[in-house]
Amino acid sequence: MKLEDWHTHNDLCRHAIGKCEDYITKAIELSLTTIGLSDHFPYGYLSPVLPSINEIPYQEYSMNIEEIQLYLDNLENLKEKYHSKIDVKIAFEIDFFKDHEQTLNGHLNPFKKRLDYILGSVHMLFGTGGIFAFDDRRFLDKYNNYNSIDEIYILYYNTVQEMIKTKHFEKDIISHFDLPKKFNKRPIDKENIMNKVTETLELIKKSGLTVEINTSGLRRDVGEQYPSLEIIKLMYELDIPILLGSDAHHPDEIAHDFLHIIDILRKTGYSQLAHYEKRKRYWIEI
Repeated sequence: MKLEDWHTHNDLCRHAIGKCEDYITKAIELSLTTIGLSDHFPYGYLSPVLPSINEIPYQEYSMNIEEIQLYLDNLENLKEKYHSKIDVKIAFEIDFFKDHEQTLNGHLNPFKKRLDYILGSVHMLFGTGGIFAFDDRRFLDKYNNYNSIDEIYILYYNTVQEMIKTKHFEKDIISHFDLPKKFNKRPIDKENIMNKVTETLELIKKSGLTVEINTSGLRRDVGEQYPSLEIIKLMYELDIPILLGSDAHHPDEIAHDFLHIIDILRKTGYSQLAHYEKRKRYWIEI
């Protein structure tokens, strides 16, 4: 069976441990056939056009604009160095910020042809009290600015829907689909939130996107993968493509609990995983 990990980070993002090469050699050690290097695209481009970004420590979340070329050059060299042992894929995880796609693309477009895929993500919300980095433990007190956790879930899924519908925001894969549960903060009105989930998944299906099964939640307070088994079953009913990502921030986290997740996916009915090459989707059997 082929094992592929499509979501990893490295020390360029300032909150992960290990060089890109460390992740590749660990993936080879684990007999993976594909390793995706998908570090965070810089947030710094937002500083001149989105002043509120300065309210969060975005410098600790990603590489700098000036490091994009270094990152891609390094990955292309490593891809060639290890081509006989593993397939190295080159990518970015890019956060969605409404109405700032033009500024983003001014920095992204020169490099797009060098990428195999793009992970589209939402880590920050704009609601009560301004910008909110909801998956950063240092901002847990911001949850108190909302009437309930459900308000955060609704805002999150509305933002994901905007990301999906925005044609000028490049994305191939939707990351950690139910991320607001990271600190084990569960919806109160589950039925209402699941209606929003279904609405969002239907948009994903219509847009031809893939959803990542992200195992990092198994290492967090929530203790389960993103998304939940209930959502995975709904995705299967909608025939939404999937792939696996560990969201590794240390080489030892690569392919974390993948065999467990593959067992879940098979029992759900999935028999294939998506595979990307130069922004085109292919398939592998599981």
